[in-house]
Amino acid sequence: MNRNNSTLSLREKFSLLLLLSVALFFQGCGVGQNPVEKIQKELQGEREYAIILNDMREQGNFFPSYYHQYRVDLGEHKTMRPFVEVDKSYFKKNAAYLGMGLASKTADGTISTTPFPNGYQYVGNSQYGRWRNNDSGGSMWEFYGKYMLMSQVMNWAGYGLSRNHYNNYSSYNSTGRAYYGPKREYGTAGTVTKKQKPDFFKRKMAKKARSQNRFKNKVSQRMGRSKNTFRSRGFSFGK
Repeated sequence: MNRNNSTLSLREKFSLLLLLSVALFFQGCGVGQNPVEKIQKELQGEREYAIILNDMREQGNFFPSYYHQYRVDLGEHKTMRPFVEVDKSYFKKNAAYLGMGLASKTADGTISTTPFPNGYQYVGNSQYGRWRNNDSGGSMWEFYGKYMLMSQVMNWAGYGLSRNHYNNYSSYNSTGRAYYGPKREYGTAGTVTKKQKPDFFKRKMAKKARSQNRFKNKVSQRMGRSKNTFRSRGFSFGK
């Protein structure tokens, strides 16, 4: 009996040592830090920037790891950063913001960390475009020719961005609320995002299918064990 207790104690010590090693490893890798704040510190000397949540990944089953990939826009210059590991709470906090800006600095020096549809940070800046009156008496934002690609990325073709919609965005942003577009077409659940990020949703569906298959296999195994147990006890319904 003492021998078993000694063996269990050694196992407990080994498990504790393993957990401490993993914790120290993550701490050394910077997991738990806010990666967007880290990038902002790098960019504090820039006139303007936008930090976009370009992709997200969750890997592993029993002890999953979580990853973000960011794109940094400095005006027209765009840089894709490699995937970085983030902690679970930060991953879940930003799960709804795929394709959106998580932080920005506009040309007037205004810094925002409220999630927004990428591209809105350029609206109202005369360097990039202008407000144009339309036939209905309202006004629409129009990018200049060299920046027209932005409207395509935002999928504005067909309805554009009205001043009313932009005012709604400004109201959300000023009160710290994420804005998903006039028809909630941006962010992880948005129709525009689903068109622009097919690989993300393919991975998501594949992960869901694997999870469902594992669950079915576990149920089948349990049912099989139950049948074997039932038979081994010699129950009979004969005469």
